[in-house]
Amino acid sequence: MYKLIATDLDGTLLDTDRNISPANISSIKKAMSKGMHFVIATGRPIDGIIHFARQLDILHQGQYAISFNGAEVYELNPLRRICSCCITGAEVRRMARKAEELNINYHAFSTTRGLLAAKPNEWTDVEMTLNKIGCTMIDFATIPDDELFQKFMFCGSAEEVEGIQDKVDEYREDYTVTRSAFCFLEVLNKQASKGNGLKLLCETIGIPQEETVSFGDEQNDISMIEYAGLGVAMANAVPEVKKVANLITDTNLNDGLSKVLEQIIRDQY
Repeated sequence: MYKLIATDLDGTLLDTDRNISPANISSIKKAMSKGMHFVIATGRPIDGIIHFARQLDILHQGQYAISFNGAEVYELNPLRRICSCCITGAEVRRMARKAEELNINYHAFSTTRGLLAAKPNEWTDVEMTLNKIGCTMIDFATIPDDELFQKFMFCGSAEEVEGIQDKVDEYREDYTVTRSAFCFLEVLNKQASKGNGLKLLCETIGIPQEETVSFGDEQNDISMIEYAGLGVAMANAVPEVKKVANLITDTNLNDGLSKVLEQIIRDQY
């Protein structure tokens, strides 16, 4: 019996206008009424999750969120960070120098200062718009060694980001490197992934791995799809996600998440 549902936001739960469909809302609320936990698992910061949590009415005791692609796990009421795994300012400075060498835009999330960027650019604007947050422009060379960061992000067009994939191989052994959208290539603590975040959450609240379901569409969802008892890829997912999924549902525009949840509810109840 499945007891926990975890889902990505963009390209999975949300449509192209970043709205949650009435069918998805109805199915999620129905699942929670049966006692199932519902978890938003996203690359967004917690500030970028709260709006959707309110819409789904999950801002109450017993519901959780995985933010920054697993770098942080939260209980939503009271809002409490259960765990975090970060990278240091010294590491972020080195990554910023690499981005300068590659001539690609970049920004990073500081645990104390929020979103930081070296200069205004359209991709940092996308980040700000997505999460309804501000950004501080700084000289990355001045970042203290011991300042903590949730993640560093290389940002650019699809072609630019694809073009640097093999040029950041030096980070893959010591960090989690994942693409969260066509325009973002992220570098996080090696322990940070949606799969590890989901594993830690399940261990914390006592949900067996085989009783979890996860939904996703992008590379940063792969670890979560692999961890879950039932890993579900959206029809619009990238091939790498479909390859590891147990099931492929309809697209995010055709209520793919709702269709699977309704089947689970019928089968279990």
